[in-house]
Amino acid sequence: MPRGRPAAAVAVIESESEEDVDETLTQNQTQSLTQAQRATAQLSPEVVERKVGELVQFLLIQEQKKVPVKRSDISKNVLEKEYRACFPAILERAKVKLREAYGLDLTELQQTSGKSTKKQYILLNNISSDAQANFVDSSSEDPKVGLLFIVLGLIFMQGGVVNEAVLWHFLGKLGIDGDEKNHDIFGDVKKLLTQEFTRQLYLEYTRIPNSEPPVYEFRWGQRSNASVSKMRILKFISETIFNMEPSVWLSQWQEACGAEGIPADAEAPVVESD
Repeated sequence: MPRGRPAAAVAVIESESEEDVDETLTQNQTQSLTQAQRATAQLSPEVVERKVGELVQFLLIQEQKKVPVKRSDISKNVLEKEYRACFPAILERAKVKLREAYGLDLTELQQTSGKSTKKQYILLNNISSDAQANFVDSSSEDPKVGLLFIVLGLIFMQGGVVNEAVLWHFLGKLGIDGDEKNHDIFGDVKKLLTQEFTRQLYLEYTRIPNSEPPVYEFRWGQRSNASVSKMRILKFISETIFNMEPSVWLSQWQEACGAEGIPADAEAPVVESD
């Protein structure tokens, strides 16, 4: 995956499942930041700094794995039971340290599943333009990143959602068989897209309600929505796959310009490589 610090740093804190006692706290039961600060004030400054440092290091280590991290994992490995009341305050201090020392922002996301909503925090590089340039450039070095960008590009070109059959057909034209389980580069292609990239929150892979037999579709995942530039994706897919200027795709161009805050009649921005 991307060299250096990618546009979407990969550590995610996911609130615990409803089965877990800690994960079923109601709003009245949840420690407020003020209460957590009071609890933290009972600890020595040395202990607080040590716990903040341990949390930061834990997140940075998990970043390399690109998988969601449950709050229960943090409680088990960093903030044991005696520090649980301090969690919000220590998390806030860790956010400051991540931003100032590593250039990473801990951003809260909401993930809705059925009637329940889970909080997630994703680490994003706050030097977005440089980070995304690195992410795009790395696609030439890491084929998996290139494949991800192709899939994100197709989804964007299709209006934000693409039927699974359409995606496999599109990839087939590029010589990538979705049923291939031992691809020389990608290994199990379908598993890579439907499991690995979805677990990393780059893609969403969901069943169309009431479809029989089941029909699935792909969307951008929360990590991609939060960190990947639509303009860079449009430029990548236009030039790499279609060998055309991105402004040729009028509706996509207008959407990408709107996301970047630039006039739709502007010339295509130059993406500089490192």
